[in-house]
Amino acid sequence: MANRTADYVRVVETITAQIRAGELKPGEKLPTYAQLADQFDVSVSTAQAALRILRDRGLVEGHQGKGTYVAGSPETP
Repeated sequence: MANRTADYVRVVETITAQIRAGELKPGEKLPTYAQLADQFDVSVSTAQAALRILRDRGLVEGHQGKGTYVAGSPETP
């Protein structure tokens, strides 16, 4: 069986790349957990885990009751 990237890693890497490429801009709202789950064909808990990692890395910010947004000034590698 070939090595396969974990689903949450795939979500994190894709969203990180979109932010770095400017496809997702600072202040832009991200899809909901359910929408991300559908988009990436993963479970809602996997989408939540991916966004938690992106928050920990300072790439996105969660706003209670409003959603998750691209952080104002993403960190550079």
